[in-house]
Amino acid sequence: MSMKYFWIGIVALVSFSSCDREDDLPFELTAEGLIGTWEHFQSQGNTGGGDYWTPYEASGRTITFLPGGKFKSVDYFVCGEGDYTVADRTVTFLFDCEEEVPERNYFLGEKEGDLVLSPGLPYMCIEGCSYIFKKIE
Repeated sequence: MSMKYFWIGIVALVSFSSCDREDDLPFELTAEGLIGTWEHFQSQGNTGGGDYWTPYEASGRTITFLPGGKFKSVDYFVCGEGDYTVADRTVTFLFDCEEEVPERNYFLGEKEGDLVLSPGLPYMCIEGCSYIFKKIE
């Protein structure tokens, strides 16, 4: 009889636990959740021979997401300002000045409390890559 209550307790515990990992994120992957200044700390890529990671350190290259869908960047994009939108875990940057590609899409993610941007179409890495940003303001 006690095993029956044990399994009922396990089922109840699992039923009331959150299955959605987004509940545990330190920030939301939305336009509002991105507001602030993020500094590039690390890059991940693959040259076909395996993944590589750069050292995790401040680079001075930043993206600042402003309320109202505007952004500013320092040494990250050629064009330092423009508009952005967020939908379906993707951020789209629309540049205010001439850029080789007038808009860029990045898939949004989170890794250990940091923001992960992975390039999407039209400018993406064939073998996969991502850029890790730490919120500094």
